[in-house]
Amino acid sequence: MIQTNYDPEADVLHVKFGPKTAKYDGSQEVAPGVYVEFDTDGNPIAIEITSVRLRNTDTAAAAA
Repeated sequence: MIQTNYDPEADVLHVKFGPKTAKYDGSQEVAPGVYVEFDTDGNPIAIEITSVRLRNTDTAAAAA
């Protein structure tokens, strides 16, 4: 199951896609402000994106 949460005050989007029983064991920044979170087995279980409102929306418009 995919769970999303957006905190407008912090401007952070969190997308969890790992199993509910997964234990968080750290994260790695894969692009500026984009973090992949891992479980204790090294499997990706979530993505966190900071400064969502500041991200360039022109890319989405160009793809349409």
